[in-house]
Amino acid sequence: MEWTQRTDAALSWLRRSITATKNQGSAHSYSPLWGWAKAYPETTGYLIPTLLRFADIKQEDSLRQLAYGCADWLCRIQLPNGAFAGGMVGRTNPSVFNTSQILFGFAKLDEEILAEENKSQLTQNADHWRPAMERAVRWLLTVLESDGAWRQAAYMPGFVPTYYTRAVWGVLEANRHLQWPDVPEKMRGALRYYAERFQADGTLLHWGFRPGKSAFTHTIAYTLQGFLESALLLGEAAIVDRVVYAAEKLMVERKKAGRTAGRYGAGWRGDYSFRCLTGNAQLSILFQRLWHITGEAKFRRAAEDFLSEIVDFQNFGKNPNIRGALPGSAPFWGPYLRFRYPNWGVKFFLDAHLICSPNP
Repeated sequence: MEWTQRTDAALSWLRRSITATKNQGSAHSYSPLWGWAKAYPETTGYLIPTLLRFADIKQEDSLRQLAYGCADWLCRIQLPNGAFAGGMVGRTNPSVFNTSQILFGFAKLDEEILAEENKSQLTQNADHWRPAMERAVRWLLTVLESDGAWRQAAYMPGFVPTYYTRAVWGVLEANRHLQWPDVPEKMRGALRYYAERFQADGTLLHWGFRPGKSAFTHTIAYTLQGFLESALLLGEAAIVDRVVYAAEKLMVERKKAGRTAGRYGAGWRGDYSFRCLTGNAQLSILFQRLWHITGEAKFRRAAEDFLSEIVDFQNFGKNPNIRGALPGSAPFWGPYLRFRYPNWGVKFFLDAHLICSPNP
Protein backbone atom coordinates (compact mmCIF):
# COMPACT_ATOMS: atom_id res chain seq x y z
CA MET A 1 0.00 0.00 0.00
CA GLU A 2 1.24 3.51 -0.83
CA TRP A 3 2.45 5.71 1.99
CA THR A 4 0.10 8.48 0.87
CA GLN A 5 -2.88 6.14 1.39
CA ARG A 6 -1.70 5.39 4.90
CA THR A 7 -1.11 9.00 5.87
CA ASP A 8 -4.41 10.13 4.31
CA ALA A 9 -6.29 7.46 6.25
CA ALA A 10 -4.50 8.36 9.49
CA LEU A 11 -5.26 12.06 9.03
CA SER A 12 -8.91 11.26 8.32
CA TRP A 13 -9.07 9.31 11.57
CA LEU A 14 -7.54 12.23 13.50
CA ARG A 15 -10.25 14.46 12.04
CA ARG A 16 -12.86 12.03 13.35
CA SER A 17 -11.22 11.98 16.77
CA ILE A 18 -11.76 15.75 16.93
CA THR A 19 -15.25 15.88 15.45
CA ALA A 20 -16.25 13.11 17.88
CA THR A 21 -15.78 15.64 20.71
CA LYS A 22 -17.61 18.38 18.76
CA ASN A 23 -14.26 20.05 18.14
CA GLN A 24 -13.38 20.21 21.83
CA GLY A 25 -9.96 18.57 21.50
CA SER A 26 -9.03 15.14 20.19
CA ALA A 27 -10.68 12.09 21.77
CA HIS A 28 -8.28 10.05 23.88
CA SER A 29 -9.15 6.87 21.95
CA TYR A 30 -11.82 4.81 20.29
CA SER A 31 -12.83 1.35 21.44
CA PRO A 32 -15.24 -1.03 19.71
CA LEU A 33 -16.39 -1.91 23.23
CA TRP A 34 -16.79 1.55 24.76
CA GLY A 35 -16.95 3.94 21.82
CA TRP A 36 -15.22 7.31 21.73
CA ALA A 37 -13.51 8.46 24.92
CA LYS A 38 -13.46 12.07 26.11
CA ALA A 39 -10.94 14.56 24.78
CA TYR A 40 -7.39 14.26 26.06
CA PRO A 41 -5.63 17.61 26.58
CA GLU A 42 -2.08 16.23 26.77
CA THR A 43 -2.03 14.53 23.40
CA THR A 44 -4.29 17.14 21.79
CA GLY A 45 -1.44 19.54 22.55
CA TYR A 46 1.24 17.55 20.79
CA LEU A 47 -1.06 16.64 17.91
CA ILE A 48 -0.94 20.30 16.88
CA PRO A 49 2.58 20.19 15.31
CA THR A 50 1.63 17.09 13.33
CA LEU A 51 -1.54 18.70 11.99
CA LEU A 52 0.36 21.85 11.01
CA ARG A 53 3.15 19.93 9.26
CA PHE A 54 0.68 17.92 7.22
CA ALA A 55 -1.35 21.04 6.46
CA ASP A 56 1.76 22.33 4.67
CA ILE A 57 2.60 19.01 3.02
CA LYS A 58 -0.91 18.28 1.80
CA GLN A 59 -1.80 21.93 1.20
CA GLU A 60 -4.96 21.40 3.25
CA ASP A 61 -5.95 24.47 5.20
CA SER A 62 -8.65 22.46 6.99
CA LEU A 63 -5.89 20.64 8.90
CA ARG A 64 -4.47 24.00 9.96
CA GLN A 65 -7.87 25.11 11.17
CA LEU A 66 -8.20 21.90 13.19
CA ALA A 67 -4.88 22.69 14.86
CA TYR A 68 -6.00 26.24 15.63
CA GLY A 69 -9.26 24.92 17.05
CA CYS A 70 -7.40 22.53 19.33
CA ALA A 71 -5.24 25.41 20.58
CA ASP A 72 -8.26 27.60 21.26
CA TRP A 73 -9.85 24.79 23.26
CA LEU A 74 -6.68 24.25 25.29
CA CYS A 75 -6.60 27.94 26.18
CA ARG A 76 -10.16 27.68 27.47
CA ILE A 77 -9.41 24.75 29.77
CA GLN A 78 -6.05 25.91 31.16
CA LEU A 79 -6.14 26.05 34.94
CA PRO A 80 -5.84 29.44 36.68
CA ASN A 81 -2.31 28.62 37.90
CA GLY A 82 -1.11 27.97 34.32
CA ALA A 83 -1.07 24.16 34.55
CA PHE A 84 -3.18 21.71 32.59
CA ALA A 85 -5.03 18.91 34.30
CA GLY A 86 -4.08 15.27 34.15
CA GLY A 87 -6.21 12.66 32.43
CA MET A 88 -9.16 13.28 30.16
CA VAL A 89 -11.10 16.53 30.04
CA GLY A 90 -13.15 17.34 33.12
CA ARG A 91 -10.47 16.76 35.72
CA THR A 92 -8.87 19.56 37.70
CA ASN A 93 -5.72 17.97 39.16
CA PRO A 94 -2.66 19.70 37.65
CA SER A 95 -0.16 17.50 35.83
CA VAL A 96 3.52 18.21 35.20
CA PHE A 97 3.76 15.84 32.28
CA ASN A 98 0.52 16.83 30.55
CA THR A 99 1.37 20.51 30.88
CA SER A 100 4.83 20.00 29.42
CA GLN A 101 3.52 18.05 26.43
CA ILE A 102 1.02 20.74 25.51
CA LEU A 103 3.97 23.11 25.19
CA PHE A 104 4.99 21.36 21.95
CA GLY A 105 1.74 22.55 20.39
CA PHE A 106 2.04 26.12 21.62
CA ALA A 107 5.68 26.34 20.53
CA LYS A 108 4.78 25.23 17.02
CA LEU A 109 1.91 27.72 16.94
CA ASP A 110 4.34 30.48 17.86
CA GLU A 111 6.33 29.59 14.74
CA GLU A 112 3.09 29.67 12.78
CA ILE A 113 2.27 33.16 13.99
CA LEU A 114 5.73 34.47 13.10
CA ALA A 115 5.62 32.89 9.65
CA GLU A 116 2.02 33.80 8.81
CA GLU A 117 1.95 36.69 6.35
CA ASN A 118 -1.80 37.05 6.30
CA LYS A 119 -2.72 37.46 9.96
CA SER A 120 -6.40 37.24 9.10
CA GLN A 121 -5.92 33.52 8.51
CA LEU A 122 -5.32 33.00 12.22
CA THR A 123 -8.16 32.59 14.69
CA GLN A 124 -9.26 35.41 16.94
CA ASN A 125 -7.70 33.56 19.88
CA ALA A 126 -4.19 33.54 18.38
CA ASP A 127 -3.16 36.31 20.78
CA HIS A 128 -3.97 33.93 23.65
CA TRP A 129 -1.65 31.12 22.59
CA ARG A 130 1.66 32.68 23.61
CA PRO A 131 0.39 33.88 27.01
CA ALA A 132 -0.94 30.35 27.61
CA MET A 133 2.51 28.96 26.84
CA GLU A 134 4.13 31.50 29.16
CA ARG A 135 1.79 30.63 32.03
CA ALA A 136 2.40 26.90 31.56
CA VAL A 137 6.20 27.29 31.58
CA ARG A 138 6.06 29.57 34.59
CA TRP A 139 4.04 26.99 36.53
CA LEU A 140 6.43 24.18 35.57
CA LEU A 141 9.38 26.22 36.79
CA THR A 142 7.57 27.01 40.02
CA VAL A 143 7.02 23.34 40.89
CA LEU A 144 10.51 22.23 39.83
CA GLU A 145 12.58 21.41 42.90
CA SER A 146 16.15 22.51 43.55
CA ASP A 147 17.65 19.11 42.70
CA GLY A 148 16.01 19.14 39.25
CA ALA A 149 13.10 16.83 40.03
CA TRP A 150 9.39 17.39 39.53
CA ARG A 151 7.74 15.66 42.48
CA GLN A 152 4.42 17.47 42.56
CA ALA A 153 1.47 16.88 40.23
CA ALA A 154 2.60 13.38 39.24
CA TYR A 155 0.71 10.63 37.43
CA MET A 156 1.53 8.38 40.38
CA PRO A 157 1.87 10.31 43.64
CA GLY A 158 5.37 10.00 45.06
CA PHE A 159 6.88 8.58 41.86
CA VAL A 160 9.26 10.62 39.68
CA PRO A 161 9.49 8.78 36.33
CA THR A 162 12.48 9.07 34.06
CA TYR A 163 10.30 9.78 31.04
CA TYR A 164 10.08 13.30 32.49
CA THR A 165 13.06 13.94 30.22
CA ARG A 166 10.38 14.64 27.65
CA ALA A 167 8.98 17.30 30.00
CA VAL A 168 12.44 18.89 30.03
CA TRP A 169 12.39 18.88 26.23
CA GLY A 170 8.93 20.48 26.18
CA VAL A 171 10.10 23.37 28.35
CA LEU A 172 13.21 23.85 26.21
CA GLU A 173 11.12 23.88 23.03
CA ALA A 174 8.89 26.58 24.49
CA ASN A 175 11.93 28.54 25.60
CA ARG A 176 13.32 28.62 22.09
CA HIS A 177 10.56 31.19 21.59
CA LEU A 178 10.37 32.72 25.06
CA GLN A 179 14.16 33.11 25.51
CA TRP A 180 13.91 33.31 29.31
CA PRO A 181 17.54 33.38 30.51
CA ASP A 182 17.11 31.18 33.59
CA VAL A 183 15.47 28.26 31.79
CA PRO A 184 18.49 26.51 30.20
CA GLU A 185 20.37 26.03 33.47
CA LYS A 186 17.27 24.87 35.31
CA MET A 187 16.58 22.33 32.59
CA ARG A 188 20.23 21.28 32.57
CA GLY A 189 19.92 20.50 36.27
CA ALA A 190 16.75 18.50 35.61
CA LEU A 191 18.32 16.55 32.74
CA ARG A 192 21.36 15.67 34.82
CA TYR A 193 19.10 14.52 37.64
CA TYR A 194 17.51 11.93 35.33
CA ALA A 195 20.85 11.05 33.70
CA GLU A 196 22.00 9.61 37.02
CA ARG A 197 19.55 6.77 36.39
CA PHE A 198 21.44 5.31 33.41
CA GLN A 199 22.55 1.74 34.05
CA ALA A 200 25.67 0.06 32.70
CA ASP A 201 23.63 -1.91 30.15
CA GLY A 202 21.95 1.19 28.72
CA THR A 203 18.62 0.74 30.49
CA LEU A 204 17.34 3.33 32.96
CA LEU A 205 15.76 3.11 36.35
CA HIS A 206 12.13 4.17 36.62
CA TRP A 207 11.47 4.73 32.90
CA GLY A 208 8.08 3.04 33.07
CA PHE A 209 4.74 4.16 34.46
CA ARG A 210 5.32 2.48 37.83
CA PRO A 211 8.40 1.95 40.01
CA GLY A 212 10.12 -1.38 39.59
CA LYS A 213 7.98 -2.44 36.63
CA SER A 214 8.95 -3.15 33.04
CA ALA A 215 8.58 -0.19 30.70
CA PHE A 216 6.49 -0.13 27.56
CA THR A 217 8.47 0.92 24.50
CA HIS A 218 6.20 4.00 24.58
CA THR A 219 7.85 5.37 27.73
CA ILE A 220 11.27 4.03 26.74
CA ALA A 221 11.07 6.14 23.59
CA TYR A 222 9.74 9.11 25.56
CA THR A 223 12.76 8.82 27.87
CA LEU A 224 15.46 8.40 25.25
CA GLN A 225 14.16 11.06 22.88
CA GLY A 226 13.69 13.45 25.78
CA PHE A 227 17.32 12.91 26.70
CA LEU A 228 18.50 13.23 23.11
CA GLU A 229 16.67 16.38 22.10
CA SER A 230 17.25 18.13 25.42
CA ALA A 231 20.94 17.25 25.43
CA LEU A 232 21.33 18.59 21.90
CA LEU A 233 19.66 21.86 22.86
CA LEU A 234 21.82 22.18 25.99
CA GLY A 235 25.10 20.97 24.48
CA GLU A 236 25.31 17.95 26.80
CA ALA A 237 27.42 15.71 24.55
CA ALA A 238 28.00 13.04 27.20
CA ILE A 239 24.25 12.48 27.53
CA VAL A 240 23.90 12.21 23.74
CA ASP A 241 26.57 9.50 23.84
CA ARG A 242 24.64 7.60 26.50
CA VAL A 243 21.50 7.68 24.38
CA VAL A 244 23.46 6.32 21.43
CA TYR A 245 24.79 3.53 23.64
CA ALA A 246 21.28 2.65 24.88
CA ALA A 247 19.99 2.62 21.31
CA GLU A 248 22.77 0.27 20.22
CA LYS A 249 21.92 -2.09 23.08
CA LEU A 250 18.27 -2.09 22.04
CA MET A 251 19.26 -2.89 18.45
CA VAL A 252 21.24 -5.89 19.70
CA GLU A 253 18.25 -7.18 21.68
CA ARG A 254 15.91 -6.68 18.74
CA LYS A 255 18.27 -8.52 16.40
CA LYS A 256 18.60 -11.47 18.78
CA ALA A 257 14.82 -11.79 19.15
CA GLY A 258 13.96 -10.98 15.55
CA ARG A 259 11.46 -8.30 16.61
CA THR A 260 10.75 -5.67 19.20
CA ALA A 261 9.25 -6.55 22.57
CA GLY A 262 6.23 -4.63 23.81
CA ARG A 263 8.09 -3.77 27.00
CA TYR A 264 11.49 -4.27 28.57
CA GLY A 265 12.62 -4.80 32.15
CA ALA A 266 16.00 -4.63 33.82
CA GLY A 267 18.79 -6.07 31.72
CA TRP A 268 16.64 -5.67 28.57
CA ARG A 269 14.43 -8.61 29.50
CA GLY A 270 11.71 -8.34 26.88
CA ASP A 271 8.03 -9.22 26.96
CA TYR A 272 7.43 -10.55 23.45
CA SER A 273 3.81 -11.54 24.02
CA PHE A 274 2.70 -8.31 22.32
CA ARG A 275 3.91 -5.25 20.44
CA CYS A 276 3.35 -1.72 21.73
CA LEU A 277 2.62 -0.16 18.35
CA THR A 278 2.85 3.43 19.56
CA GLY A 279 6.26 2.67 21.03
CA ASN A 280 7.51 1.20 17.77
CA ALA A 281 6.47 4.35 15.90
CA GLN A 282 8.26 6.50 18.47
CA LEU A 283 11.40 4.36 18.28
CA SER A 284 11.37 4.75 14.52
CA ILE A 285 11.39 8.53 14.98
CA LEU A 286 14.18 8.33 17.57
CA PHE A 287 16.41 6.12 15.45
CA GLN A 288 15.90 8.27 12.38
CA ARG A 289 17.08 11.24 14.47
CA LEU A 290 20.12 9.24 15.57
CA TRP A 291 20.93 8.57 11.93
CA HIS A 292 20.72 12.30 11.16
CA ILE A 293 23.00 13.10 14.11
CA THR A 294 25.60 10.35 13.76
CA GLY A 295 25.44 9.62 10.04
CA GLU A 296 25.53 5.89 10.84
CA ALA A 297 23.30 3.96 8.45
CA LYS A 298 22.56 1.27 11.03
CA PHE A 299 20.25 3.69 12.80
CA ARG A 300 18.30 4.41 9.64
CA ARG A 301 17.89 0.70 8.97
CA ALA A 302 16.67 0.21 12.53
CA ALA A 303 14.18 3.08 12.13
CA GLU A 304 12.76 1.37 9.06
CA ASP A 305 12.63 -1.97 10.89
CA PHE A 306 10.71 -0.54 13.84
CA LEU A 307 8.17 0.99 11.49
CA SER A 308 7.89 -2.04 9.22
CA GLU A 309 6.84 -4.15 12.21
CA ILE A 310 3.65 -2.14 12.72
CA VAL A 311 2.41 -0.76 9.38
CA ASP A 312 0.23 -3.77 8.66
CA PHE A 313 -1.68 -3.21 11.90
CA GLN A 314 -3.12 0.07 10.64
CA ASN A 315 -6.83 -0.52 10.25
CA PHE A 316 -8.35 -0.37 6.77
CA GLY A 317 -11.70 -1.93 7.56
CA LYS A 318 -15.13 -0.49 6.81
CA ASN A 319 -15.83 0.94 10.26
CA PRO A 320 -15.14 4.71 9.91
CA ASN A 321 -14.42 4.99 13.63
CA ILE A 322 -11.28 2.87 13.31
CA ARG A 323 -10.29 3.11 9.64
CA GLY A 324 -6.83 4.65 9.52
CA ALA A 325 -6.17 4.14 13.23
CA LEU A 326 -3.56 2.04 14.97
CA PRO A 327 -4.42 -0.15 17.98
CA GLY A 328 -2.53 0.28 21.22
CA SER A 329 -1.30 -3.30 21.23
CA ALA A 330 -0.91 -6.16 18.81
CA PRO A 331 -2.65 -8.43 19.53
CA PHE A 332 -5.54 -6.09 20.25
CA TRP A 333 -5.95 -7.50 23.77
CA GLY A 334 -2.32 -6.80 24.68
CA PRO A 335 -1.59 -4.84 27.86
CA TYR A 336 -0.89 -1.44 26.31
CA LEU A 337 -4.21 0.42 25.75
CA ARG A 338 -6.07 -2.87 25.59
CA PHE A 339 -8.97 -2.87 23.07
CA ARG A 340 -8.37 0.78 22.18
CA TYR A 341 -7.12 2.94 19.33
CA PRO A 342 -5.30 5.90 20.99
CA ASN A 343 -4.94 9.24 19.22
CA TRP A 344 -1.24 9.54 20.06
CA GLY A 345 -0.47 6.25 18.34
CA VAL A 346 -1.74 7.79 15.10
CA LYS A 347 0.20 10.99 15.80
CA PHE A 348 3.52 9.16 16.16
CA PHE A 349 2.68 6.87 13.23
CA LEU A 350 2.23 9.95 11.03
CA ASP A 351 5.43 11.54 12.35
CA ALA A 352 7.37 8.35 11.67
CA HIS A 353 6.04 8.17 8.12
CA LEU A 354 6.95 11.81 7.67
CA ILE A 355 10.63 11.22 8.38
CA CYS A 356 10.92 7.75 6.82
CA SER A 357 9.10 8.37 3.55
CA PRO A 358 10.01 10.78 0.77
CA ASN A 359 6.35 10.98 -0.26
CA PRO A 360 4.08 11.23 2.82
